[in-house]
Amino acid sequence: MRRFVDFAREERGLSLVELIAALSILSLVMGTIYSVITFGFTAYNKVNVENSLRDEADILMSSVMTQLYTYGPEYVSNIVNENGIELSRTTQPNNVVIPSKQIKIANSSLYIADSSAPIETGKVDNLKSALLNGSSIQLDCGNASACRDGLIRITLVLEQEDQKHIKHQLKMESRFGF
Repeated sequence: MRRFVDFAREERGLSLVELIAALSILSLVMGTIYSVITFGFTAYNKVNVENSLRDEADILMSSVMTQLYTYGPEYVSNIVNENGIELSRTTQPNNVVIPSKQIKIANSSLYIADSSAPIETGKVDNLKSALLNGSSIQLDCGNASACRDGLIRITLVLEQEDQKHIKHQLKMESRFGF
């Protein structure tokens, strides 16, 4: 131990070989540290965007499910020439038709509104991502145009940009009966 203390006090400095060896080792260590930190930040950013996409897909799915179960439709049908479904029902005592509800995908967004309302109303807002082509809401109940029971197939293709403007996509498919 005494030998190392004496070496430090002599102030002779380092030889060129010792300096090159020290710099080489330092550059290897610093390069490794830099690559690990960069990989960590990239992975963290990717996980954050993927979690955000999953959360937004869950919000959209729960909006559809909530509307379906709170409205309580008697019949569900596909919307002609559009990407969505229409929920309709009548009141039992006097058979008055209640305005039907539409759940559809248009203009890269999900809309839930009365069928008589303009398209701008009923948009599910406050989302960071957009619905891409390939997103669909379809009714599957055989050959009937309107069904009392059946299967609703929802495919959501969401896209969101991260902080580095890299686009990430998530495709979520769900089926549920009514």
